[in-house]
Amino acid sequence: MNEQIIKYKNYIQNIQGDEHALLVEKAWSIFVGQQEITSDRKKYVEGVLDILADELNTFSYSLISAVFACGLEQTPDKKLIVDNFGESIWRIVEGSFNIKNINTAKAISQADYHRQLLLSVSNDMRAVLIQLAAQVYKLRHIKQIDNVVEQNQLLNLVEAVYIPISHRLGFYKLKSELEDIVLQYHEPEFYFSIKQKLIESEKERQKIIDEFLQPIIKELDKHKLNYQIKSRVKSINSIYTKMKKQGIPFEKVFDLWAIRIILDSDPKLEKADCWHVYSVVTNIYKPDLSRLRDWITMPKSSGYESLHATVQDKNNRNVEVQIRTTRMDDEAENGMAAHWKYKGGKGGDGIDYWLSLIRKAIQENGAPTSAFDLNSAKSFSNEIFVFTPQGDLKKLSGGATVLDFAFSIHSDIGSHCANALVNGKIVPIKYVLKNGDQVQIITSKNQKPSADWLKFVMSNRTKIRIRKALDEERLLEISRGKEILERRFKNWKMDFNQTVIDRLVEYYKFKQIHDLYLNVSLEKIDPLDLKKILLQEPKAEEKENLVLTEDNTIVEEQMEDKLDKSSQDILTVDQIDHINYKFAKCCNPIPGDRIFGFVTVSKGITIHRTTCKNAANMRSRFPYRIIPAQWKAQKQKLNFKTTVGIKGRDDVGLLNKVTQVISNDLSINMLSSSFQSSGGVFSGLIKVFVHDVEHLELMIEKLSLIKGVEQVYRKD
Repeated sequence: MNEQIIKYKNYIQNIQGDEHALLVEKAWSIFVGQQEITSDRKKYVEGVLDILADELNTFSYSLISAVFACGLEQTPDKKLIVDNFGESIWRIVEGSFNIKNINTAKAISQADYHRQLLLSVSNDMRAVLIQLAAQVYKLRHIKQIDNVVEQNQLLNLVEAVYIPISHRLGFYKLKSELEDIVLQYHEPEFYFSIKQKLIESEKERQKIIDEFLQPIIKELDKHKLNYQIKSRVKSINSIYTKMKKQGIPFEKVFDLWAIRIILDSDPKLEKADCWHVYSVVTNIYKPDLSRLRDWITMPKSSGYESLHATVQDKNNRNVEVQIRTTRMDDEAENGMAAHWKYKGGKGGDGIDYWLSLIRKAIQENGAPTSAFDLNSAKSFSNEIFVFTPQGDLKKLSGGATVLDFAFSIHSDIGSHCANALVNGKIVPIKYVLKNGDQVQIITSKNQKPSADWLKFVMSNRTKIRIRKALDEERLLEISRGKEILERRFKNWKMDFNQTVIDRLVEYYKFKQIHDLYLNVSLEKIDPLDLKKILLQEPKAEEKENLVLTEDNTIVEEQMEDKLDKSSQDILTVDQIDHINYKFAKCCNPIPGDRIFGFVTVSKGITIHRTTCKNAANMRSRFPYRIIPAQWKAQKQKLNFKTTVGIKGRDDVGLLNKVTQVISNDLSINMLSSSFQSSGGVFSGLIKVFVHDVEHLELMIEKLSLIKGVEQVYRKD
């Protein structure tokens, strides 16, 4: 039997017993029984298993799954795995292959999305650990990769995804190693320069460390503490980062090394013992309290526990002293994988606890826009990550379709999306996307937005964009319909004015003009039918109260107003002369008033004052019916009806004076008047004909001068 397998069997046997150890042996036998297995592939699998067992401290399921996930090029037969090892192993293997199949070409520019996608496609957190071990092995043997492009892809993937994961899982030693290898290839001059200077300064540095430790060891021995002391030099990457951040040379980096005091302490006395050692150290060397880090009272999210103090040695150099227990050091060195020893036990519940810690650690400190449910494995079901043909990642809502993806790129692409290529296969726009899919949208000029799309897209943002696209498409159709009618009417040598439009709108019972244009554009109405309708005789009710003049304009006949018909040409409406209109009775406009036209459905254009009580409502509800209108210079004085209100003291003969001023002094025709009196005060309304606003204001001024009149105002 292979020595490596004996090693793994013994490792698992000590942790989980004979049954699990036999499963590991069985997995290896199936793997090596494959005919296509090469010695290099076998060596690679053994290397990954070594990392999983020795450095990540994983269990039987991880080792078994890694044999197939790293040993085979293609996803193995599900039945083979399930029959021999069960569904759990299959989920880990499948998740690991899902991660392997992710397009990582742009991992460095979209690191957060790639880490989230990695968690989304892995059904079990052990798949993440397997791929971490695989990337560590590859990076350690990067010299064996001859292709420079493949080297850079591996370096970028590790830097963007697996170094942050190592940090969050608490594999700090592994993280430092990976960072140094990446730096060696990305910045070789800096890397080898720092490495050489560390070698050259090693003897002097060790001498300084020994001098620093001597009084500490003496005091700790006096207190009869069971301890060990380690000194460590900062990683090359850490030194490089400090040099770049502070803009200093290597010689100015004074805290190149740190001291770690590790106590063999009773679990109940851990905190007290650590603070005891802290007091011993700070009694010898002056502490910098601003740099004290208490991760014993408040551990890091990864579970890291330690007391970090910075003190000054006799030469005023800053030295970091880390104080922790054996348990804390084990967890710091081995990361999340060490937690099961102390908190999880050896049963299934312990492994579940360990896996929950892993997921929680990876999920924390994610992208600022991310929001994860740290207590649920379903936290990723509400979002998916898919690739563009260029390798960029797009985050979408869970259940998103091809059409959601198309609109997420651009509204114009979404509006013309006909279908898509997903992983090289043509699919319809309704196709529901999955994590890791590569999607290429296929557009068509003939494709247009449809209201049916709203029934199957997932994202609210997509629905908003579809509605906007539908509105824009509708406006284009309306404009096209109007152009069609204008061109046809011109060819027929027929007028195409507001009267014609209103008659057609009324005939089809449309709510607005746009409906007419839209139906013409969509070919639901044939313009020839419109011509036939207009050439028919108007119905009797259409002729009622209308007068047809020589220039074919129609005005309301108000016999009681005795309005001269020549006044029909006193307005320009929408910059058009000789257009049909009538004056609104709610505000009775007269020349000099600021006015506007309102297009009614069946009664042509009505002219209102801008101060009309109905103006605000019309502008807010029907802005598309509002058209500009202006008074034209009058060739002759015309009469316009208006109403004046008056109030005053109920003196004898006062009303006679009022009517005398109106009729005799101003020669204004009175249509009607009504007055009422109460408590010595009278009020009344007088309907009169005036030429314009100036004429009306003169009348109001004259009436206001009458003794006993207190108020005169325009009523309408």
